[in-house]
Amino acid sequence: MDPAYLNISESTGGQLFLFQKNEVAQASLVMNVSYTHPATILRAIGNLSGTRDFEFPVDSAVESVLVLASLQCRNAVLVSRPNGTELTVANSAQSVDLQAGRILRIDQPEAGRWRVRLSGTGLFVLSVLAKTNTKLTEVTLSGARQSVEVHLAGQFSQLRLQLIDAAGNPLSEAAPLEQTTAGSYQINITPPAERFRILVSGLDASALPFQRVYPNLFQPHPPK
Repeated sequence: MDPAYLNISESTGGQLFLFQKNEVAQASLVMNVSYTHPATILRAIGNLSGTRDFEFPVDSAVESVLVLASLQCRNAVLVSRPNGTELTVANSAQSVDLQAGRILRIDQPEAGRWRVRLSGTGLFVLSVLAKTNTKLTEVTLSGARQSVEVHLAGQFSQLRLQLIDAAGNPLSEAAPLEQTTAGSYQINITPPAERFRILVSGLDASALPFQRVYPNLFQPHPPK
């Protein structure tokens, strides 16, 4: 994998997926995600040696979830509902099994904490995307001690912002966002030394936990 290509994909919020030549027909599922499932609930990239679990909340505003999991030397990609039931071809709206990954779509998913388990080695790219009216539509950073402005569409409360690294690990505590105008919120942060993403969490209109991730991987300002 060309690191430059990977860097561009992560910096712009693009979706990288490892297809084999005989799997190219499935590429349209990935290429159309910005239209079919424009909100990001979870995004992580890194190198795996063994097994790693990822948890993510599905809130009441989510109409459909799309899980895109690509793993260079894949052993297993398992997705579980909040009650622990594993997703299969029979209980998913769509299930595509690939040599180096898996694509799953779940329509009308139940609210609660879902889980993805990746097992294998090598580069992994994981995205959990949603069709929903609750979206993190824009993030703007400015200044040395950066002022972060986020724009959200939807109904929610108790909004907090957290910085996470490329692999989805927390880089900061979740801190309250201050509303500035309708749909706009602001907070000041000290950027970390490594690249980071923005994660916003809170409660939806039904008081259920939700989170949205801005897919772009930000580059911290170099020290002066």
